[in-house]
Amino acid sequence: MKIYHRSYHDRRIEYDKIRDVIEGEDRLKKQGEIYLPRPEGMTQSQFTRYLTGGSFYAVAERTLRGLVGAATRNAPVIELPTRLEPMRDTATFEGNSITTLIDDTLREVMSIGRRALVLDYPQEGAAPASAPFISTFDAESILDWRNELVEGRQKLTYLRLHEDDAELEDSGVEQHLVLTLDPVYTVRRYHVTRDAQTQKTHEVEIHEPITPVVNGKHLDHIPAVVISPYNLKVDVEKPPFLDLVNVNLAHWRVSADYYWSLFLTSQPTPWIAGSINEANKPQQIGSGAFWVLPQGATAGMLEFTGAGIAAQKTALDDLTAQMATLGARMVYDGKGRNETTDTAKLRHRSELSLLHSSVVMVEEGIRKLLKLAAEWTHPGTADQVKVFLHRDFVTAQMDPAVLTALLKSWQAGAISHDTFLMNLKKGELMDVNRTLDDEKDMIDEDETILPGVT
Repeated sequence: MKIYHRSYHDRRIEYDKIRDVIEGEDRLKKQGEIYLPRPEGMTQSQFTRYLTGGSFYAVAERTLRGLVGAATRNAPVIELPTRLEPMRDTATFEGNSITTLIDDTLREVMSIGRRALVLDYPQEGAAPASAPFISTFDAESILDWRNELVEGRQKLTYLRLHEDDAELEDSGVEQHLVLTLDPVYTVRRYHVTRDAQTQKTHEVEIHEPITPVVNGKHLDHIPAVVISPYNLKVDVEKPPFLDLVNVNLAHWRVSADYYWSLFLTSQPTPWIAGSINEANKPQQIGSGAFWVLPQGATAGMLEFTGAGIAAQKTALDDLTAQMATLGARMVYDGKGRNETTDTAKLRHRSELSLLHSSVVMVEEGIRKLLKLAAEWTHPGTADQVKVFLHRDFVTAQMDPAVLTALLKSWQAGAISHDTFLMNLKKGELMDVNRTLDDEKDMIDEDETILPGVT
């Protein structure tokens, strides 16, 4: 019985790796040798010291936080028809707002590269005017899918999703939600178990199939979107953070070697050559200790003098610069080694390209479901749905000298009032979501304007 898409298991390994690295140092150290192999000949106690002594540079997590912060630093513009207003604050099955849904989806799409959203109606016991809600499924929960040609167009005809169920935890039973077009939209749920010896899976349908009816009609499509940074297709994409995560792990492995080398070589070790026995063997070392050695004995200190540690430090710096080119620019101060200004500009554009495309796809995916929800609740109101995420990702607050020059130009009649306000908006001295007409109306109504100012 087919439960998983042919690409699922390979991608699942990548998803787990990305999540472990984003979670950070403690998660990685608990994984032991999975991400940090034990050097040959090292004892368990030495490996424990080697593992705990390494310092993990949390580049991936910081980069993701920076990207999401850049995308959401200006509040999104959200307009809904009256029947959908409840979704503004409780848009998801978990009760999260649309803003939270946007933030979480951006984080998943930019790091893992995949998230499924399914639109549904409340079931039994809901109020007659209840709004629809959106159920969210991370990449690991998207188990299988299929596109087929329907009436001359490619359509999603099959989607299998893993559903969390607290009652099934630690029971060895999974709950799967299966959405199909056969030929109308049908919802089924299964309990799935796996035989530990044969690895064969067995599923049992736990409810009667549901064929939702909206406005008196069955649906001829699956009300779901699978969002990636590049499109709304269900086909799986390479996770955007995979390359950065791999270099981040390489940096950690070199870091562990580097700090282990420092541990072994940073403490000079005394040596004695001569006729030494238990009776005349020194018992202490340091400024307060006094050694009496047999005649002819010599002593010295073993100290590290090679260049191996310096080479490891250079390798760490090289990997840090490489991570910068893969999207962690805010972590690395300055340009990469031998990087020209033009190259730096291209690198900056590539970082923003992932951010920009992710914002476009998340915006489009959520808007698509909200428009569908509007048609379900009040046909003809889909055009009233507006979801807009700002593309102004970089802080560009206006310099005071520029503001002064603009003010003087306006006062001298060199520029119009609209041009003056537009520049204030562009320079982030005015709410980016406020129109110029709204700003002028507020100025006209403001009773706190100083006397003599028009």
